[in-house]
Amino acid sequence: MHREDPQDKISRSFIEPELEFEVKRDLYQFLELQTESQEADPDFDPLYDKICHKIAEEAKQKQRKKVIKLMRYVLTRAAIFLLGILSYALVVHPYFYPKAVTELTLIAPEHAVTEAILPDGSKVFLNAKSSVRYHQDEKTELREVFLTGEAWFDVKKDKEHPFVVKTSGYSIKVHGTRFNVRAFPGDQELITTLQHGSVEILPRDEQQKLVPVMLKPGQQFVFYPATGKGIVTRVQAGIASLWKEKEIRFENKNFKDLLDMLEGRYNVRFVVKDQELFNYHYDGTIRDENLSTVLDILNQTLPFHYQRLADGSIQIEK
Repeated sequence: MHREDPQDKISRSFIEPELEFEVKRDLYQFLELQTESQEADPDFDPLYDKICHKIAEEAKQKQRKKVIKLMRYVLTRAAIFLLGILSYALVVHPYFYPKAVTELTLIAPEHAVTEAILPDGSKVFLNAKSSVRYHQDEKTELREVFLTGEAWFDVKKDKEHPFVVKTSGYSIKVHGTRFNVRAFPGDQELITTLQHGSVEILPRDEQQKLVPVMLKPGQQFVFYPATGKGIVTRVQAGIASLWKEKEIRFENKNFKDLLDMLEGRYNVRFVVKDQELFNYHYDGTIRDENLSTVLDILNQTLPFHYQRLADGSIQIEK
């Protein structure tokens, strides 16, 4: 007859309480066989309780391992499921999440030039009393800059996100380039000068009757708000952005180009009464002096006089 293993019987006694007495009896018999002489039967209940406690702890450890294994399985499957949902949302349905919009406003105070890096990596210099508002909407994939005043741009190339500068007179679509734009409110001329790359002059809205123009390096677009028309001329493109340099050196520079640079640097307008002055040439260096100091220095070598008019412009005459 097969005899049941004692440890199996003890384990089974947790499920079948009626076996407790039988298990105790077996323990007594086993201990009697191991003891030759014994005056009285000791109380084996504490020993039994310890054995039962140890077996119960082992059973709990096995059960805990099963629960942990089950939880790991469930969490792994849940993570895979959530990852699939997220991938579907980002790849198949990108509109699942709202598109990011980036806004930034830069302002250059009076008598100061401001340099900054736009969120897209493009570089911009702002002339005194100028401002730009940068707007990028991932939904429209368009980088827009709204300019008031004068700025020089070095635009970071990004074919998927066109860069457009908007002035009060027209818009400029950029194709990765460096250029200068002068568009102060009330100016009689709005000027875009291209140094490198290419830009396209476009109407600011559908109502404006402006023929699109593609500029090449060394070309300048001059727009006249009074007539709504513009012309393209060839110039020394670097002169238009000399206002942003801390130190400017001239070698045999004619007086007209010099005044054009000073207009941009100091945001003023010169009225030249005697056109013969444009035949003069100048050698020298201009640093961060104020305009009156610069004109006094020029006046020491060039025969002209100047005076400020009521409208803020400066009249130049022999």
